Amino acid sequence: MTRAASCLRSTALLSCAIITLTCSSGQAAEADFLERFRGTWSGSGKVQREGSSQPRQVTCSVRGSPAENRISAQGTCRAALIFSRQIGVDLAYDPRSGAYRGTYTGSRIGPARLTGTRSGDTVNLRIEWPRPVNGDTQAAMAIRNDGQGSLRITVADNLTPGGPVQQTSEIILARR
Repeated sequence: MTRAASCLRSTALLSCAIITLTCSSGQAAEADFLERFRGTWSGSGKVQREGSSQPRQVTCSVRGSPAENRISAQGTCRAALIFSRQIGVDLAYDPRSGAYRGTYTGSRIGPARLTGTRSGDTVNLRIEWPRPVNGDTQAAMAIRNDGQGSLRITVADNLTPGGPVQQTSEIILARR
């Protein structure tokens, strides 16, 4: 084998080793992040269903069940004695693309698709509603888990078609 071929082979092997180590550490970091969601969570917050309504105070409880490259969190939110709604997020992480994809349930118009990525302690997601909400079919959701027993879920949307995007929901949960 020539010196050039040997050098090229060594460079290729080194590149493969670096890629393998980077992917392995990235997957381990994501697994550690998903594990933060395990257990039972409860808390409260405000939810504004549409532009013409006032925000409602809600109390919620959720159980998080992580699995390999996946998180499922299912529970209930209540507004006084007026209503109770089943809620849930089911997200899968794709290690090749670094993207999260899944479904949000709990809206009165049906399940919504979620897509996004993680930055630090927060998964930033685009919501695609099955029908228009506040004049369009998109909103934004952020799920922040600080790893210290605090979980914050926020939704931002424009409350009038073409209007400014503003926070429409914020629920803060603590691990029980």
